[in-house]
Amino acid sequence: MAAPDGAPERGGYRYPLYRRNERPLPPDWGGPIYIWDIDNTYLVTEWSGLRDLIRIRFEAAEDKRPVPGAVELLAGLRRAADPSARPPVFFVSASPETMRGVLERRMLIDGVVQDGITFRNLRRLRYLRDIFGYKTAALLLYRLENPPGGRETLFGDDREHDPEVYALYARICAGACRGEALREHLAQRGVGRAAARYIETLASELPERDPVEWIFIRRVAPASPPAPLRLEDDRIVLVDDFAQAAAVLRAQGRLEKDDLLRVVAAVHAAGLGPDPGRALALPNVRARIDLAALEAVARELAEATPAQEAAAAAAGAEALVPADEVQAAAEVASEAAAATEEAGPRRPEEEVLE
Repeated sequence: MAAPDGAPERGGYRYPLYRRNERPLPPDWGGPIYIWDIDNTYLVTEWSGLRDLIRIRFEAAEDKRPVPGAVELLAGLRRAADPSARPPVFFVSASPETMRGVLERRMLIDGVVQDGITFRNLRRLRYLRDIFGYKTAALLLYRLENPPGGRETLFGDDREHDPEVYALYARICAGACRGEALREHLAQRGVGRAAARYIETLASELPERDPVEWIFIRRVAPASPPAPLRLEDDRIVLVDDFAQAAAVLRAQGRLEKDDLLRVVAAVHAAGLGPDPGRALALPNVRARIDLAALEAVARELAEATPAQEAAAAAAGAEALVPADEVQAAAEVASEAAAATEEAGPRRPEEEVLE
């Protein structure tokens, strides 16, 4: 069984986290599923020491800034004429659950609509450093709930463990890393024994099917050399900005042209994105997408004028996100804020011996 808004129990243990899935998908869903990190993926989270971390913790929603192009990309990916066919978006954040109200309010301000969100529960301080185990467990829990035919695209950054966690997650789903091999891998990353057993149990419940299509990793400091990543998975695409990710997704048919131009315009408005088509030339991208589609998007980018970008951007939030979804998100955020205020401080949960 699952604790309210928590992880389900396995063998008397549940990973300490807060999670929601507001959109059960039909069993035959075979469309896209998008999973996003928050810090440095959806929102700018610049820090270099303890003082910055404290500042971030107490920032108001109005003070936080989205990564250029993230809001426009999220809106474009969800667009569909039929509301029931809109691809779902889930967030897996390494932020603590106490940040939920601020982050969901920021999403409301931006018109970002999500179908589920997971935060860390840091009332057990020994899990403070276990971002690796937490994200692996969170991803597996959504995979267990979502239809096996769903095709996932994962978004993260190179500041934490996103590339490695995402690649491991894909291998777990495929059946290539389970049992003892998985336990050893998690131990090498500092995941505790009880948490590793929990992740291993979740993995054992999955069919051996890899749902991951793409892994987009935003380089937080693109002017510097990329972090030393082991890019053994050809689905990992390092991007300097979301215009590059949008170009790849446009070539795959996941975005309309106007949505691509909105992302490019937002990135350019921030003084970034000198080469939005760079990712189209990457060997792993060219190996997985039809060459004609890649060349067509390259032409669209080359022929786009500042006036065309401005016209696409001028559509405004009302055109980017359906009004009914914004209203529903506002109601959920208001209920969550009220529930948090009524609950007040919580008592520390019982420790689980490892």
